Amino acid sequence: MRRLLLKTLVSRLTVPALLVLSAPVVALATPYVASDPAVSTGSEEWSPPAAPPPVGQLSYDPLARYAMAAQFITTLQVADTSAGAYGGMREGEHMLDVIQTDNTSESIWIWSHYYALTGSDLYGDNVDAAWVYCMNNKAYEEEGDDSPTTGYYRRYNCAWALRAVIEYENVYGDAAYSAYGDSCASYLCHNPMILNYPTGTPRRLNGQIMAWAVGNLYEYGLHRGNPTFVAKSLATADTVKTWVDANLNKFHWREWAMDGGVVMWGLVHSTFAADPTGLETWVAAGAPYLDAEVDTSAGAYQNAWRAWAALGQSTAAGVLDSPVYSGYFQHLADTLVANDGDLDGGIPVLDPEPDTYDQSWVTNYLGFMCLDRMLATAGAPSATAARGGLKVTVAPMPSAGLPTLRFNLDEARAVSVSVYDAAGRAVATRDAGILGAGAHSIDLGSALSARSCAPGIYFYEVRSGGAAARGKLVVLR
Repeated sequence: MRRLLLKTLVSRLTVPALLVLSAPVVALATPYVASDPAVSTGSEEWSPPAAPPPVGQLSYDPLARYAMAAQFITTLQVADTSAGAYGGMREGEHMLDVIQTDNTSESIWIWSHYYALTGSDLYGDNVDAAWVYCMNNKAYEEEGDDSPTTGYYRRYNCAWALRAVIEYENVYGDAAYSAYGDSCASYLCHNPMILNYPTGTPRRLNGQIMAWAVGNLYEYGLHRGNPTFVAKSLATADTVKTWVDANLNKFHWREWAMDGGVVMWGLVHSTFAADPTGLETWVAAGAPYLDAEVDTSAGAYQNAWRAWAALGQSTAAGVLDSPVYSGYFQHLADTLVANDGDLDGGIPVLDPEPDTYDQSWVTNYLGFMCLDRMLATAGAPSATAARGGLKVTVAPMPSAGLPTLRFNLDEARAVSVSVYDAAGRAVATRDAGILGAGAHSIDLGSALSARSCAPGIYFYEVRSGGAAARGKLVVLR
């Protein structure tokens, strides 16, 4: 259990990753942008682009960039244990007196997932401190209200809380915050939003918020083994699907810090996760309407919109195995990374802003919506592998120790398996001999038991004839 005692909290003031900043700290969560039923901005109709923008020429290691983002957000965490906002995440370098629960939940995910990616608990103290803030400033007690028309912020916060609880429990095996997660899930179950409000901010924002909510609620319900959460998420997801199907331009709508890419992600991770019937047809119809670029004239949340659009594009690319949508995703992600002009890992919300205006939440968006998805798809099966009839799946992922690879052969072939560490060094290889047509599995933990495997990122390669399938492995402690 990682639950903290007060004396432990006090002792952690010496940890360098928790920096004390000189600006005043407020105990209350951040003021938010009120949802106005009469006011909305931005265009609602558009023509899908004819071709993807050019992929950026940036050369960077997604894992190294992820590590930079994780380190940057430590500089904005409140370290003073006497402050009511202890452990909370400041909004940005130029907004040190603004502390938010959603920023803090996002940071828990980023730091916990860093452990999953690298096997290093470098940010364990930051995670513990962040939970202290979240317990004192719960997601469903944030600004705004419970109104089904205007109460978007509490729903948004609760969805991020579920994301944080899932990742924390998966990585640390600690159920200390399961009751909090359940309370956030229950809030989402009992507080849906009106999706077809005719005017203003709610017309555009509420559907995006509920798409984010149902995707997280469905996955949390599965994680918890709670059929009520699962059933409620699917019932609400049906209403979101009806809402977006009535006008596919909604995949392009932007409101507040949200973009229609979240609708693609949310329904693929709820409705179609439960029943994939019609998935490819639905994604193929909606994907052309996703944002492929967000220029400087777009408005106040430019890089937030890029991140959500990137999430939608990568979701579409994964479903359709499409280089077009992969190109859109890469372009959006590269543009976000290019905003780190001072190479401190932080990202501002607008292209024109100075490097001293980096913000914690936009940086977290980059980590969750872009960099991790690059890592998750690294070494995906090539076209040659697909033509050769070789497709590999990994279970479990992530895993404690090396997992099992499963694949099908369309005919009898010689098969070999190799595992490499993150630096590209061979950890182990195995010649599996000639295997017959049909389904096969190789338990890497048993097959390669002669070599120890420390926590971290590894890559596998399965070769069969002229085909080669490659992918990522994440080994936990």
